Amino acid sequence: MKILFIGNSATYVHEIPQTLQWLAGQSGHPIEIGQITPGGCELAMHANAETEHGQRVLREIAKGYDVVFLQDNGNCISCEEKREACIRACRELSARVWESGGVPYLYVRPPYGRDAFGRSPWEQCVSFDALFTEIGRENGAVCAYVNRAFAYAMKNLPYELWGEDHAHTSPHGAYLAVCVFYTTLFGTSAMGLSPNGLSTVEALMLRNVANKIVLEQYCPW
Repeated sequence: MKILFIGNSATYVHEIPQTLQWLAGQSGHPIEIGQITPGGCELAMHANAETEHGQRVLREIAKGYDVVFLQDNGNCISCEEKREACIRACRELSARVWESGGVPYLYVRPPYGRDAFGRSPWEQCVSFDALFTEIGRENGAVCAYVNRAFAYAMKNLPYELWGEDHAHTSPHGAYLAVCVFYTTLFGTSAMGLSPNGLSTVEALMLRNVANKIVLEQYCPW
């Protein structure tokens, strides 16, 4: 399986693509990855064919990947203008992915670990869910609901999911995201994955969350 990640630091911090590649390979699902994830980038920037960067993104998609993950800046829920820009960008990029023979996947991102845009972390999870579920339905894209996993973990697990900046994932949060990706991609339990540096119990609890969200299709609200 060839997978391309398009996004920003919410994808590259703690090397989420590389961790997915390694853990999936260890579990008998070898993958190749490509990655375009400059810090702070919005999907509208990736989709802008009038810029050199946007042209590079579209050329990379055209190379042909089985799956292309799309991850937007957290500010996509900050106002109507950003929301509409996200919708347009996902529409454009998803169409290019389908044209290239791949399937678009939406990285429904985790919230900030603090209030942002007038919303608590829980409320951010709900807002991301509403936006990207709508986008997924419109474009035939698969949603990887990392936001739901974070919402559940916030209420039920004692682990810190964010780093010191309360904007990017901690090792626990990144591992949880990878488990959601893995389970969404392969439709199988994450229970066989390596702890990847976490304790056996910590990894087990996080894998259980991914299974609950993806395989049981559990929604925390």
